[in-house]
Amino acid sequence: MPTTPTSDRTATAGFAPPADWLATRNETTGFPGWSFLILVTLLASLLRFYRLDAAGLWIDEVLTWLVIKPQPGLSFFDQIGDTIQGPLFMAVVWPLIRLSESEVMFRLPSALAGVAVLPLFGVAAGRLFDRDTARLATLLLMLSPFHVWYSQEGRGYAFVTLFSVAASLVYLDMLRRGPQPGRAVLFAVLTACGVWSNMSAVFLWGAQGLTLLLFARPRDRRGWALWTLAFGGGLLLVLPWLLKASGIWAVDRLVPGAATGAALRGDSTFTPMAIPFSGFAFFYGFSLGPSLAELHVPDRMAVVRQHLPLLALAGSVVGIALVSGLVRLRGARWQLVVWAAVALAALVFLAVRNVKTFNVRYLAVIMPWIVLVAAHGLVRLPRRPGAVLTTILIALSLWSLWGYFFNTRYAKADLRGAARLVAAREVVATAAGSSPSVILVPATTPVFKYYYRGSRDVVTGFGARLNDAAGARRFCEEKLAGHDQAWIVLASHWEIDIHDLIPAALTSLGELQLETILPGVRIFTWSRHTPGGG
Repeated sequence: MPTTPTSDRTATAGFAPPADWLATRNETTGFPGWSFLILVTLLASLLRFYRLDAAGLWIDEVLTWLVIKPQPGLSFFDQIGDTIQGPLFMAVVWPLIRLSESEVMFRLPSALAGVAVLPLFGVAAGRLFDRDTARLATLLLMLSPFHVWYSQEGRGYAFVTLFSVAASLVYLDMLRRGPQPGRAVLFAVLTACGVWSNMSAVFLWGAQGLTLLLFARPRDRRGWALWTLAFGGGLLLVLPWLLKASGIWAVDRLVPGAATGAALRGDSTFTPMAIPFSGFAFFYGFSLGPSLAELHVPDRMAVVRQHLPLLALAGSVVGIALVSGLVRLRGARWQLVVWAAVALAALVFLAVRNVKTFNVRYLAVIMPWIVLVAAHGLVRLPRRPGAVLTTILIALSLWSLWGYFFNTRYAKADLRGAARLVAAREVVATAAGSSPSVILVPATTPVFKYYYRGSRDVVTGFGARLNDAAGARRFCEEKLAGHDQAWIVLASHWEIDIHDLIPAALTSLGELQLETILPGVRIFTWSRHTPGGG
């Protein structure tokens, strides 16, 4: 964005900030500046470490713990070498949870990675665009509720973003300065670290190989040899995990004409609406408009219509920014489009072929580059519209961050609180001479069992998806066979019971009484009908 005279800047006073509010005078480099990067990194630290332990561990985090939990007879290499789901992240967390199994220890590596990516992304953005664009893109990434969310989750998504950005920075330097042995090896190691963090890094890795051929094909043998080292070296490093994954995933479904089997998540598998939702989530996360729980109800479009004015405003800002950025891309900057298109197409193909479910978190590897294109579009818009749209985008991001931290409507299901409450009430009920003998926790059993310290048996609630009342009744009869009283803890019911049929099924079998509602969790007590009773 060009600088403007003082008289023009004065005219922007009011709602919109000055058009050059991100600019630095007389700068021709795209580097954002050390002072700016330090400030943004400090602000990112505040957002990513703030209330790091506020929510209990969620199911994916507990799955991490189940793989690497402290137990006799298993060594570090036994546990880490036996997983394909983020072995690098698990290797980092492995010693930490032996110091403390607290939420902070689980999430500390993700938070650090979420902070470390900011300066690297700022530098990488400056390799492609002017300083204003690099600064705005870095600021938007720092404020992104999506990025904050996964920087506070004990899984490898913040890691895969960090290493993908770092590898991309090396890649851009190799394109600009020519390949060198040191950079080739560094690129191989960083891309391998990305794949070791999450397999979705393969999407960006393949896209960068394609853009190399499209935009910067090597001109001599030395160039071909060094680029082969860069990509081939990374392949050799991750090959053991890729081969293991090919033996676990149903890769035979990738063959054209092969049967794809039943959908992995029933009626929640891929739909075209997942693509615009992904773009929306990159900028606003999951705490603006409908909550994730509301988006899992059968009539989700009715929920969307209730929030349509807000969604239309937020989506329009992002849409205008992206379109503006795309039409103004020149030369090698088009590689960002290739990166995004290849990754998106790969994930859609895997979802359609029923190999992997479509989830926006698997596109975390391209999220920073989508933000960069949008920032470029905002900076290149005419002065006043660009300033207004930038203000709206930042304001909505801050609103969503407030919802993420403080609005329980968007909170993850509080299974930690549920487990503690049930254990405490058991003590009171036992002292009174009556207490349910079992706890049924459909869909989220591992999380509840992780936190539960009581003496009752926890019935595993997994099973086939429940699509009708008869199926729900059979499910409850099977799980509660031999028990006349039970605690019922319902959370994320859509995972197996999208129509929420279990409460009605339990009522048909006995008396169901609601005890407590926590964020995302309903706790009931249930008593079987006595013979001849009502």
